[in-house]
Amino acid sequence: MKKRVLSTMVLAFLVSTFSFTSCSSDDNSRKGGDGDDEEIIDDGSRNPEDLLGTKYILGASASKTNLLLEVDNLKEGTISVRGNGKTALGKNIYTFKDLRAYVFEYRKGDPSGMQSWMLNKDLRLQENTLVDLPNREEFITAFGRFMISTTGGIELENGKKGQAFNFINGVTGAIEFTSYVNVENIAEEGEYANFAGLEDIGNDRFVMAIEPFKITANSDQDNTSAYRDRVWLAIFKLDMSKDPENRVVLENVVKDDRMSFAVARYRSSRVSTIGKGTSGDIYVYSPSAMISKDKGAFSTKPSAVLKFDKNTLKFDSSYYFDLEAKSGGHKVYKVYAVGKDQFILNMFANTDQSWNMAPANKLALFNAKTGDFKWIEGLVEPGLIAEIGTPFTEGNDVFVPITAAAKSHVYLLDRTTATFTKGLEIQDLGDGTVGNIVKINAYK
Repeated sequence: MKKRVLSTMVLAFLVSTFSFTSCSSDDNSRKGGDGDDEEIIDDGSRNPEDLLGTKYILGASASKTNLLLEVDNLKEGTISVRGNGKTALGKNIYTFKDLRAYVFEYRKGDPSGMQSWMLNKDLRLQENTLVDLPNREEFITAFGRFMISTTGGIELENGKKGQAFNFINGVTGAIEFTSYVNVENIAEEGEYANFAGLEDIGNDRFVMAIEPFKITANSDQDNTSAYRDRVWLAIFKLDMSKDPENRVVLENVVKDDRMSFAVARYRSSRVSTIGKGTSGDIYVYSPSAMISKDKGAFSTKPSAVLKFDKNTLKFDSSYYFDLEAKSGGHKVYKVYAVGKDQFILNMFANTDQSWNMAPANKLALFNAKTGDFKWIEGLVEPGLIAEIGTPFTEGNDVFVPITAAAKSHVYLLDRTTATFTKGLEIQDLGDGTVGNIVKINAYK
């Protein structure tokens, strides 16, 4: 267990606070029948006939203020951040089913702030919960009836390095429990693991990619991994029968020597380079980036992609694509699954630059099933792009918010031709940027 955790009394207070503040018009928590007082937990399932309406929510920052904007049409029109939107903790939004929109506030020390939002019966955005997490957050995703927020850099009671997993009630926003996992000597002896990306693979399991580091006696020593030409994926299982702090169980670590690890970096932050295909298999992308601007390549292997089979829980030995060869020498920086086994790849802009602050924002459309690779047309030069938000997929449509030096738009992707067209324009950002888009519903 981590040394710096909230006391039982504080956690009890938080839970009781949520019980008071998080009730909403669509909260389906109820008591069991026939005299049974056991609470039936609301898992977020709703009846389609109870739908009242829906809204797109667009995150943006302007003048150092984060805003959530209500939007009706992504394909055309304009919206200004001036005088619009709800002030929020963040501009990057994560959803729990179609009910809640979550944002998190990064702070240099513990804890991170967390805020959840909902649509009320008038179809207006309304704050649902506001709370501090027990620790910072790095990766967030929906998992069953929970939102998982996870971070590394945790010191366990035994002095070992660890990873914390906060399990948040997706509907109410209450932090139900936090589990901890040892990260030393789990992939290779003498090494510890940092994690990035988090993908649900069913059967109470999820996977995360490993970034390896050598265990050293002190922070002044070089901790560069000795395993530079290998990729790992950690398989975790949620076991609710265990004590809360032990409910996340590391079941296995699978590895492959056809490419290097599947984690990117922006400054000191880890960036996910894994994503889910149509069948539920996980596509695992290796940036094979440079150690730093001066130290050269980390691995001898090219930037590539492998497939993890969710049924066998192993890498598919017959699947491999060399993305560096397909792109003419560019390496992967970020990946986004956009359905139909397609991924938008954010590639490093220059073939000789791939460290953690090297120019990126050169976009490609990659079909992970067939290996088809196309550069996306219709954008300004990568150097004129300030930020590319996480794509939002609805049916066949793929919307990508892009902040550019001149004007910022939500772009609509043509999957067949790999071409962008401009949609909604976001105005008056100043030195701010657009985050991402989600869609949430209101129910009776």
